[in-house]
Amino acid sequence: MKGYIYGFLGNGHLVKCNRDLAISYFEKALSYNTKNILAIYNYGLILLQDGNFEKALELFFKATELNDKKAKRKSFVPTALNRTILLQKNIPLAIASTYWRLNDMDKAISTLEDLRKKYEYVSPNTLVTLGYFYLLVKDYEKAKELSLLAINDDESFSSAWDNMGQIYLEQKDLKAAKENFLKAIELNPKSVDSLYHLGIIEEKENNKDKALEYFKKSLDCNITSLNTVTKETINDKIKQLT
Repeated sequence: MKGYIYGFLGNGHLVKCNRDLAISYFEKALSYNTKNILAIYNYGLILLQDGNFEKALELFFKATELNDKKAKRKSFVPTALNRTILLQKNIPLAIASTYWRLNDMDKAISTLEDLRKKYEYVSPNTLVTLGYFYLLVKDYEKAKELSLLAINDDESFSSAWDNMGQIYLEQKDLKAAKENFLKAIELNPKSVDSLYHLGIIEEKENNKDKALEYFKKSLDCNITSLNTVTKETINDKIKQLT
């Protein structure tokens, strides 16, 4: 019981953006072998963002096991059922993202392809993530297909436009890449990756001042291990141009 309560408190503090306090409660919950699935999942996400990939994967597998057991139970109130189904989709997405950061692209892709086979509908975030994975393995047509499916589902999803920008940038189509990155930052001015890549494009076009402006804006955003660029990479670019 203590483990569940500590997990509940951790979830509450996370919602209130008290990240450090949430972490302390999540760690207490785990010390009591908590069965609070949402707490285990949420703590895994924090560890993933912070770069502790092995521990994150361990927690995601634990959350999967507990959630699958819960899904087999007959007695469900609707809200509990909805959360269980949501986690059945979200946990594999987190697992796939962890495999990506561990440089296991085969498992990253297969995890999300299996998810798509299992459910008729998956979120735009899942489509974009899978599309990005295909971009990394240079399957540009598949990457475009999935990114466009995400845009068709939700035109305001900035990450899908960022995906398209990165695809066109890889294919050396700077004009199309810029258009998509600009759309991404119009929807989300704090889109780190789009700002950074706009800087790259401006640098390629010898617009040093504009490139520097984009790099500085990207550095002012929240950057985690789930972004495609790092603070170090951005700082290096700024130093090169100043």
